[in-house]
Parts: sequence; structure tokens; C-alpha cells
Amino acid sequence: MESSMAGPSASPIKTTKLPRKTKSIQACNSCRKHKTRCEILDGVEQPLIRCHRCKVLGVDCSYQTMERTLFETAFPPKPENAPAATCGSRSDITTPPTISHASHASIPHNDIFPNLPHQIWSFLRLPRGTLDWTAPLEAIQQLMKHVLGTHDPPPPPPIPNDSLEAILSPDQIDHLIAIFEHNYLPWLNFNLIRDRVSPFLDLACCVVASRHLGDGTRSAVAPRLQVLVTNCVAKMILQSRKSETLESIQCLLILSLWVPVCGVDEGSRDGRVLIASAVTMALNMRLNEACELALALRESEARGDEASNQDLSSATDRARLWVALTNVESLLCTGSGRHPLSKRTGAYLKMIALSPDLPGSNLVAGQDLRLRLLAEIFDITEAGIAIRLRSLSDTDVERWHGGFMRVLGSMDRVARIITPLPMVAEFDGFYFKTLHLIERTCRSLILYHACLTARQHFANSGNDNPYWFKQVRPRGLDVLLLWGKESVAVAESVLITFLEADVRLLGTMPDYMFNMIAFASSFVTGVRFLVVQVGVDFPGSIERLLERTISKLNQCSLSSDSAAAKSSALITAMLKLWVDRMHIPEEGSREVSPPPYSPYERRSSGHVSTC
Repeated sequence: MESSMAGPSASPIKTTKLPRKTKSIQACNSCRKHKTRCEILDGVEQPLIRCHRCKVLGVDCSYQTMERTLFETAFPPKPENAPAATCGSRSDITTPPTISHASHASIPHNDIFPNLPHQIWSFLRLPRGTLDWTAPLEAIQQLMKHVLGTHDPPPPPPIPNDSLEAILSPDQIDHLIAIFEHNYLPWLNFNLIRDRVSPFLDLACCVVASRHLGDGTRSAVAPRLQVLVTNCVAKMILQSRKSETLESIQCLLILSLWVPVCGVDEGSRDGRVLIASAVTMALNMRLNEACELALALRESEARGDEASNQDLSSATDRARLWVALTNVESLLCTGSGRHPLSKRTGAYLKMIALSPDLPGSNLVAGQDLRLRLLAEIFDITEAGIAIRLRSLSDTDVERWHGGFMRVLGSMDRVARIITPLPMVAEFDGFYFKTLHLIERTCRSLILYHACLTARQHFANSGNDNPYWFKQVRPRGLDVLLLWGKESVAVAESVLITFLEADVRLLGTMPDYMFNMIAFASSFVTGVRFLVVQVGVDFPGSIERLLERTISKLNQCSLSSDSAAAKSSALITAMLKLWVDRMHIPEEGSREVSPPPYSPYERRSSGHVSTC
């Protein structure tokens, strides 16, 4: 991919990416020892081959001492005409020259890779296999990195015996912790479990809240805070048995959601590694049994048996922490092509029961309700993502269709509960609003996956018929057309919900949620490009919606390297593609047959009209 700012003489630098480690190569020593997922996501041309986890933690990997030929044999180069990468694979990606500022980012719009009318992401005009759109939120994150082309400076060297107290004064520490508790704690939906002294939690809170400091102060203290927290996290994970405490688990949970914005190399920014480590610690501490224990203590108390209030309170707090952990892991895995390590049981539904008087009369009741609704949303989403179209037999198509209808019906039920909450809640109305944003995004991903599974069936069978979607008609219904049209409306509703939210708090959203905004924006942009190719208008307010989304992202951005700023730059580049497309003169005046339409259009009275 090339940047338009690079000039005509610039040549792209091609970086070959490896697919994930196959079973022919055993997990590295560190990952085997800690019983964690071991993946190779980076190219063999790097000086040292390390697994992704070891690279993120900045530790030695046993792969460094292995023969390079083993990896070259296990991961042969991909042929140029290979199909798009599957979930988790990373094929040849072309990185652009460095762009001096994110606002200058652009996406090329030449005709080297011509659009196909039935492929929604073809408006990006990238080589086949550049991005894995079976994992759309991960693809968006990768697109940000490669389109923006920014390269952060390396962090400063660690200072021996550095500490939070050496970096910040007591007043500054108290100030940053107060900022965290006011702006970020509500996103966790539980109150932090603290000991009398909680140095790791204080450090995690301060490093996240440091994004609110002035530019001069942040540039002076944030890099040191980041180096300190990186070293502490590495010790927690590599010495997990010694570090298995509630404080360590909460620290990793916080840092998985918010990346420090002080110029740290992108390679060390993988929240999924941190949350997976937190989940592993929690499993070893049997937090996954906390919901059942809390329920048992409640039932014992209800029967009149002697039950310690302290034991019940402790079990309930641990149960909330476990549900929050599973929710965060599900959030970070949603749309990424990865599966969470943690599993929820139905006990959380009994522990946090619904009532006719939602959301309750206090903050804790509202937090519990959000914990439950988020867990339900992710359970439904994960069930939907697991559905596959096995064949075009009537039985398989009916099973596929019925599965998605049940999942979408379950999401409708949760959406009905969520929708009025921002208006009726006495507390935390903003956070119920963003809960609706997550629900809309997850519904969009389910609809996207439904169309994708059908599309993949035809692609894998070698059938590239542009009318593929009309061959899947359970009970005589053009379900792919119906779901395609609904997915556009849902993506627009994601942006509308974002625009309706309080801009003063939007900048504190977990970083991964900004990928959701960028995905919704790119999806409606791709549909608009696709529909215009058939020579018809696309009525609506999408352009203004995107312009206002860009403006609001810029308003809520706390720094130039924040997730909000990066999402804004990517959407701006996509919108520029559309504007440039509309100024391209039509080729000739002769009449031509319209290209095949797609699931995002409908035919009526012999002509094509948009949904």
C-alpha cells in the first residue's frame, strides 16, 4: 500500500507475515511452562524469530535458538493467486512509508486491483490476502497500522529501582487515581478489590489516567510510567504463580483495555495477551467457581443457616470480577478471529437476576445489570459466530438459517431491555448508552458473519458466481438480501448511537471500541461503493454521518496517538476515497449492462434500487 504523501518515487516496503504456528512446531518453552497460546505472527526476515507472547512481554523465546529453516519449512511462502487469508493468518502485507501525521493518511485508489461488484471491501483496492476480513475488527486494526504508517519511538531505557513514587508526587498520584476512578472505573462495572496497600493497581490507574495530563507533563512522565508498568507486567506473567493475586488480575484487566498513549512500539500493544494471562491466573485461583459459591451462600442465608456476611461479600466481589474478566476477554476477541479462553456458566444469570424495575436504584445495581447484559450479548455473539453453512442441501441450509434466526431473536430480547435504560437510569446513563453501541456492533457482526459463511461456501467450492446469494433461499426467502439490508441499517445505528453519546466521556472508551466505530464506518462506505457500481443512487445521509463521526472522534481524542485519533484518520481516508470516486468522469456514453447486484441492494419493477 502506498501513501499519497510519499511522492512518485517512493516504493513500498514489503513485509512478509507468517500464518500462526502450526502443530509441526511445538510451543516455545515459556508458553509451554505457563500453558498459554503460542503464536508466530511476524515475518521470518526479522533478526530473531519470537512468538507473539514473548515479543509482547519483551522476553527471550526459545525459538530464537532454533534453526530458521524449521520455520521456513513450516510456513512456506503463499502463492500470489492464493485466496484471502483465513482467520488468524497474516499473509503478505505491504507497509507504507512513514507518514508524518495521522491526518495525512490516505488509501490508494488506483486501478491496479480492480473492484469486483460483489465484494464489499474491494473499494480499498488492496492485493488479495492483504487483510483477513473474516476477522473484521482485527482487519480494521491492521488497516489503521498500515494506512497511517506511523512508527512510535522506542521507549526510554529503564531506570534502576524506578517506582511510581519516584516519578510522581503524592498529590499527582492521588489526582490521577481520582481521574481513573471517575472516568475509567465505570467501564469495568465493578469496584476494584483493594488491599490497604495496592501499588500495582495504583500504577495501572496512573498510567491510564496519564493521558489526561498536559502535553508537557505527559511527555515527561508517561514514558517512564510505561517502562515501569511494562517491567511489572512481565514479572507478573513470567512469575505467574507468585503473582497470582486479585491485584495482579485487576491490573492486567485494566491495561488490556487502555493502551498508554506515550509513544510505545505497536508490537507491545496486544491487550489479548494481557487479558489471557489474567484469565489464566483467575482460573488457577478458581475464580471461575465464584458465581456458584456466591449463590450457595445466598441460598444458605435464605434458609436461615449461619452465613458470614464477610464470606458472602467476598464471594460476590470475586464473582463480579470473574464475569468482568470474561466480558473483557470476549470484547477483545470479538471480530478478531480468536476464541476466549474463559467460559461463562449460567450461574451469572441467577446471581444477577432481572427484575421489572430495571436498572435498580443504586450504582451497584446498575453495574451488576451491565455485567449481566454484556455477558449475554457476548454469549449470543459467540454462538452466532460459531454457525457455519456446511452445504447447500435443504437440511444444512435450514439448520444454518434456523441457527441465525434463534441467535438474532435472542439479541432482539437483550436489545429490548437495553434500549430504554439510558433514558430511565438515575445513574450512569452514558454507560448504558454505550452498552447499546456494543449490542448494535455485535448484531452487525452476526449479520456480517451470516453473509460471510454463505460467501465462503461458494468461494471454497470454486463458484464465484456474482449471484451466489440468490442460491441460498431457505423456505423460499432471500434471507441474504434481507440480512444484507439490515446490516447497513445496523451499522448506521452504531454511528448514530456514538454521535448521541456525551463527548466528554467518549474519549475514555476502551480502545478496542473505537475499532467498532471504524468498522461501522468502513462497512457503510464499502456498501455505498458497491451499490454505486450498478449505476444507481444510494439515498441517505451517510456522508454527513461520517463527517460528524470524524468530528466527534477528533473532539474526544485525548492525544494524537489515541485510538480515537487513529479511527478518525482512517475514516477520513475512506471518506476521501469516496469524494475522489465521485469526481471521476464516466467512461464514454455508450450503454452497458449493469453489473450484478449484491445482498445490499434489491431489484424492483425491472430496475435496481438501493435498500
